Amino acid sequence: MTLVLVAYLISLVFGILMVVRVWRASTLDGVLTLLLPFYFIVALIKYWNDPDHNIRFHVLGIFICSVVAIWSASSMTRHAGGMSGVGDKADLQARSQVIKIMREQGLTITPEQEQRLLSEDEAVSDAAWRELGVRDEGDGSGAVAAGAHGSGEPSRARDAEFDNPRPVAAQERPVETLSYAEAARRAVFNRGRWTRDSTGFSIDVPAKFRLISAADARRLDSARARPEDSRIMAWILHENTPLADPDSWHVKVRWISDGWVATQALEPVQLLQTALDNKQPQPRVAASSGDLLGYAVAPRFDGQVLEWAEERVLVNSDHQVVDCHALRPGRRGVLEFSIVGMAPGQLALCQATVRLLADRTSFLEGKEYPAAPPDGLRAPYTLAALATHMP
Repeated sequence: MTLVLVAYLISLVFGILMVVRVWRASTLDGVLTLLLPFYFIVALIKYWNDPDHNIRFHVLGIFICSVVAIWSASSMTRHAGGMSGVGDKADLQARSQVIKIMREQGLTITPEQEQRLLSEDEAVSDAAWRELGVRDEGDGSGAVAAGAHGSGEPSRARDAEFDNPRPVAAQERPVETLSYAEAARRAVFNRGRWTRDSTGFSIDVPAKFRLISAADARRLDSARARPEDSRIMAWILHENTPLADPDSWHVKVRWISDGWVATQALEPVQLLQTALDNKQPQPRVAASSGDLLGYAVAPRFDGQVLEWAEERVLVNSDHQVVDCHALRPGRRGVLEFSIVGMAPGQLALCQATVRLLADRTSFLEGKEYPAAPPDGLRAPYTLAALATHMP
């Protein structure tokens, strides 16, 4: 950019000197050289052999500066194209990772479907992804699709599934009363890397996803008269899922700041029995308001991420939903990614999404999860208690 500007300024100086030199020979030629783009060629030929008024040197200078400016501009264009290619490659890697996780969750994806999902044609790729979980109705409603397994289940009101039966008490503060549509309109979307230095984590938000802050999320919850969640950090949602639709799904990002959490061996059968026997659950993670039926995905911890999915039946209803969780423990707490109240047919998409976000999260230096207990605050529970909602 600097080189282009310098070349332009030098060519401007040469142009002024050229007009002055021609003007001294003939006022008419000087005016025409100034006003007409290519009249300088006439002056160049006319005064070629006049040592006092020839403009050969000036034209040569302007030509060299023009070549330099064009070369510099083309270099900038190639660099910008290269950066775009890097972004496309990162997007392709993220989509490949989602496909891998969805297959691990039991979703059957044919080679033809995978080819469409990874297509460089954005229209083809978006259509393939909408078939797996999100579809655009064309009227802006953005209804949630039938599900990864084609259950054909219609979209429904989702008031109950976002409620935590034991919400954490929040400090009271004046809250502006807004409608849900107005709160959604005011929300600011974030893309790319999102870092919170005070808490010590950073999320690389995948392409096709967007994030809204805790303040915007609380306004949306307040607009629907839901209890304030003091642990909420952000919401993350797919770009094809309109925020203005209160029935659309999103990922809750929560920070459970109770300190370092100890690990223990996870026995799925024993954990399920413990969770079912727990008649007074105290969920520390986001959960649907309803009774636990079982684990749709058994709890497992790979040393970095604790993930599981629960199947629940909503209160005063026979409607079944799934809650998907992926938790990434750190030195001073646990970062939670949860989707609650999803249709059972969307289990693979649900679990793949929270797992992808957990995998794209990192803790800042000194805030990582240590295997041995660190000095400082320790949580009075284990990772297993998070999956069973035990005290």
